[in-house]
Amino acid sequence: MQKRYFYLRGHPFVFLSTTGHGAKGATEEATLACSRLDQEMRTLGGSIDDVVRTTVFTRNQECRPAISEIRGKAFVPATRPASSSIIVKDFTPGDTLIEIDSTAILSRGQKYRKKGIEFNPARAYLKALLVEDLVFVSGQGGRGENIEVQTQTACRGINEILVELGTSWDKVLLLSCYVKKQEWFDMVCQLLREKTGNPSLWIDLAVADGYARPEMLIEIEATAYK
Repeated sequence: MQKRYFYLRGHPFVFLSTTGHGAKGATEEATLACSRLDQEMRTLGGSIDDVVRTTVFTRNQECRPAISEIRGKAFVPATRPASSSIIVKDFTPGDTLIEIDSTAILSRGQKYRKKGIEFNPARAYLKALLVEDLVFVSGQGGRGENIEVQTQTACRGINEILVELGTSWDKVLLLSCYVKKQEWFDMVCQLLREKTGNPSLWIDLAVADGYARPEMLIEIEATAYK
């Protein structure tokens, strides 16, 4: 299991990556991945309810309903994590169907403020999750005829949420981008740094094979503060 510790605005967090490898079929793999996540969080003195963001990787579109159903059961609905769902074909081990990358606050039994922000009308996933003074925005997918336009429309979606929650681009701490082609990375970074006005902004990039909508070329997650 991949595990990293870090701090955001003075709050301790852990990044965990769990898979469903060893189970049979998407539903069993989704259940096992969530169970492994919960078990690991308990060893850290918390629980699966401390997870603030999940990025779910599935081998194909057919696996998506299974993880959506199991994830809905695993988390408290009102404060479920901000989320993204990405299709990738290159897993290790090679027969894995589902992987969940999770970011969790290390509560160690302490209380902290947490509030889910729903879409209107509500969707299966939150628009954003507020944890103390931090804002975790769910992945925003691009729309339009090319990667430049889609990056801009994804940014508009993020901007609307930031404004609604009383924050702004200059308070963005991290952008995670899942892009259809690696040769677009430089363009995406340039557009995002122009948007934020921050030439040293922390931007993560990874290649994705597919998304919720076949025509998507990019999905962007944002983490900011208020």
